[in-house]
Amino acid sequence: MGMGMQRSLSLLAGLLMTVPLGFAQVENSELGESVERHLSGDQEFRQWSQNPSRLASDRGDRLEVQPVMGEELETVKLKNVVPPIRFESGVAGIPPEHIDKLARILESMRDRRNVRVHFVGHADSQPLSDTLVRVYGDNAGLSRERAGEVAEYFKTALALPPEAITYEWTGDAQPIASNLTEEGRALNRRVEVEVWYDEVKEAAREREVVVADDIRQIKVCRMETVCKLRYKEGHARRARVRNLIVPLRYEDETIPITDNFTEQVEQVLHNLRDKQNVTVRFIGYTDDAPLSGRNERIYGNHLSLSKARAHRVALALQEILELQTAEVESDGRGFAYPVASNETMEGQALNQRVEVEFWHDDPLQE
Repeated sequence: MGMGMQRSLSLLAGLLMTVPLGFAQVENSELGESVERHLSGDQEFRQWSQNPSRLASDRGDRLEVQPVMGEELETVKLKNVVPPIRFESGVAGIPPEHIDKLARILESMRDRRNVRVHFVGHADSQPLSDTLVRVYGDNAGLSRERAGEVAEYFKTALALPPEAITYEWTGDAQPIASNLTEEGRALNRRVEVEVWYDEVKEAAREREVVVADDIRQIKVCRMETVCKLRYKEGHARRARVRNLIVPLRYEDETIPITDNFTEQVEQVLHNLRDKQNVTVRFIGYTDDAPLSGRNERIYGNHLSLSKARAHRVALALQEILELQTAEVESDGRGFAYPVASNETMEGQALNQRVEVEFWHDDPLQE
């Protein structure tokens, strides 16, 4: 027992003597690779991974609204460039000097953009005879016929393309003299001749511009495949919105612009007010029935007819909604895209339409 107790005391004394030496060894040793430590938040750290190709493609781009100089079109309407065409006993009196004068005016405007001749038919307030009622219906129909007749005559005489001719009619709604006298009624039976063109102005417009952020380094935590929407090379970065409005139907030159149609267009423009450079585009379509009469003589083919129909609606909406020329566009597709069979009258009526599209800038990142 005495010997065992002595050995235990000797072992304990040895262990106590080695403790200070062990602590001193830990304090003096350097940190190894497997040792963790917390870095200060103010200390700049070194990235542990970086992918150069990812850095080049995924940048922190942003959209900014900046003033950009560009073209702005304003429609100029020259009225009374030639005296009004008068009608006596239902026959248009078109003096040769009127044609020569209009030809000189158009020749002097070759440098203008989108020059066209516009005719406005008017009538007096006298009730039509039974014979004329069967042909024209009322004074509005009579003024329409007169405007079309004069438009056709000038198109042939001046060899104008179909897109350079437009006409409208007002019936007896805009007299310039009293309809109580024969002299006044003679002045009211007229077709006014106007020349329209688009004047180009330079103006600053706010537009969304993609601004590339200058990223120097990124920390990659994982790699993943990202799907991107890209535009075709050479195409403008414009988004198209379709089928928001029921197409406008027509049967002949008369295309009624209803209040409901106007309100729908105005509502969509209001909903798109936060978009940049919004334009309304009217697209005309026809059936495939052969053209005849004045339509054949003035327009020649379905494509020109569809463009004229769409252009007339565009001009009407531009005036009603007080839109800038640059905010309204029109085009035609002829009978290329029917929505119903042209074998029936109902199908033809559905194909005679003007559709509405809305376009705006959409500068997506490439």
